[in-house]
Amino acid sequence: MLIDFHVHVFPDKLAKKTFAVLRKNMCDVYGINQEMSYGGTLAELKEAMAEKNVDVSVIMPIATKVTQYGTINAYAEEITDGKSIISFASLHPYQNNVEEVLCDIVSRGFKGIKLHPDYQGVYADDEKFIALVRRAAELGLYITIHAGKDLGIYPPYRATAEHLRPMLGRVDSSRVILAHMGAFMEWDEAERFIGDFDMYFDTSVVSRYMSLEQYRRIIDRRGADKILFGSDSPWEDPRQALAFLKESGVSEEETELITHKNAEKILF
Repeated sequence: MLIDFHVHVFPDKLAKKTFAVLRKNMCDVYGINQEMSYGGTLAELKEAMAEKNVDVSVIMPIATKVTQYGTINAYAEEITDGKSIISFASLHPYQNNVEEVLCDIVSRGFKGIKLHPDYQGVYADDEKFIALVRRAAELGLYITIHAGKDLGIYPPYRATAEHLRPMLGRVDSSRVILAHMGAFMEWDEAERFIGDFDMYFDTSVVSRYMSLEQYRRIIDRRGADKILFGSDSPWEDPRQALAFLKESGVSEEETELITHKNAEKILF
């Protein structure tokens, strides 16, 4: 079984334009002409899942404005079938009804929320961000957070290790999932706080940028029971992410944990 714990889709009318803008940003900032593993709509994702042998995709939406949470969470609930497609919810740390929205998210059966400090314009150690993460964890939600640099955004970056560490020390870190193996393109820094907090890492979109040796070292130091397979699809083909995992030399037992057993404990 393969659960991809970090996937993005957009409604049909927004997908083409949104991904075109994101690809342009990557080219402008880092000169990367990023290919996509599928077109970005739900129908295209389902086709890609069948082709690439992915059993479950976990969608990670992002509320980039304080007014977006209603539309985003309605769509997230609509596409969730509880079997092959499961979406997290999202909200903005600066909106004035955080408690109300978090309680609504719980009541609607979402397993977690996705936050992206750079797209949301808030540092990970901002008091409002910390308060949101803390309260979400208290309510039993998991919180996936973009961690490290972002290929489509100019610095300063708001979710670097410098800002993640103080945040993690003030919340229930066991409910936090740091995307991109702890801090994208800041993996040396991520390694320094691995042992300090009890959080998950996901493997999303690192196979082209991270050395295999460091990848395996982080898995060993964090523990395979705290690693979630993710691709950040459509930005990385899950087959490429899986091949990278297997190339690292993880055991069959570790592979089972990373590719689905850890995720199953969170989702089902």
